[in-house]
Amino acid sequence: MPGLLQRFMPREEGFYALFVKQADNIHRGSQALLDMLTHYTGVPEQVQIVKAIEHDGDEITHNIFTKLNQTFITPFDREDIHELTSQLDDVIDLVDAAASRFVLYRVDSVRPGTVELVKILVAATSEVAAAVRAL
Repeated sequence: MPGLLQRFMPREEGFYALFVKQADNIHRGSQALLDMLTHYTGVPEQVQIVKAIEHDGDEITHNIFTKLNQTFITPFDREDIHELTSQLDDVIDLVDAAASRFVLYRVDSVRPGTVELVKILVAATSEVAAAVRAL
């Protein structure tokens, strides 16, 4: 009987690939922010690169939520999937907001401590990507 039940209500495993894709995306966004601050020229163009990465993150988030709404049996609690997805999306949203403020406030130069903080962010997002792969 479990085989028959599984055919009618298959468990969706596609979430993991989307989580990995989103985690890689936030790491790519934080790396783009670091690149922008390390090579602080053509800042508006570099901000657009970060914005494009953030837009990719929004698409991934939308895909996860769509899949969540269409799936009867999920690999773990719906609330946990929603929370993980929202938290990952928040990271790339904040990276984009930070990058945009350099243009908005017309920052001429970057203090050395700023670059060091973003290096920590890059290391943290690398760890997040590794943790998501381990799910």
